[in-house]
Amino acid sequence: MTAQIITFIIFGGLGLMLLFVGVTQFVQQRRSLANAEQVDALIVHSEVFTSTSADTDARLGRSNSTTTHRPDLRFRYTVAGREYESDLLYPTIIGTSYASRESAAAELAPFPVHAKVRAYVDRSHPEQAFLIAASTKGPIVFVVLGVLLPPLAWFVGKYV
Repeated sequence: MTAQIITFIIFGGLGLMLLFVGVTQFVQQRRSLANAEQVDALIVHSEVFTSTSADTDARLGRSNSTTTHRPDLRFRYTVAGREYESDLLYPTIIGTSYASRESAAAELAPFPVHAKVRAYVDRSHPEQAFLIAASTKGPIVFVVLGVLLPPLAWFVGKYV
C-alpha cells in the first residue's frame, strides 16, 4: 500500500503540474492571439539547437540515447518606445522539438539572422512577443497528460 501512495504522490504531482502548465499556457495562447498587434522585429539569433540524452544501459552495454533538435532564436522589437527581446516562435512557452535537424531548420528558414520580420505582441504582456500567429497543440498535450497521469499512477501503483 505504501508503494501505491508514493507512486501516486510522485506521478499524481507531476500530472497536476502538467495540468496547471497546460491550462495556463492554453489561456495565454488564446489571449495572445486574440490581442495580437503587429510590430517590426529584427532577428538577432537563429540556429538549430541539438541535444543528445546520455542514456546508456550499462547492463546491456549499449546506448539508448536520443537526439532531438529545436529551433533556437531571439528577436528584438519595440513596444511603446521600449525595446524588448523574445525567443518565442509561437504564443506559448511550450516549445517543439524535432527528430531531424532538417525539420527544425525548416521552421527557422523564414527567420535568418539580421532579417527584418513581423512579430506579434499583446500590449498587456509586451515581453512575450512571438513570430508565428498560430496556436500549437503543446498546451493541449500537457492538459491531457495532466488529466491522465494521476489515475494511471493510482492504477500502476496497485501493482508495484
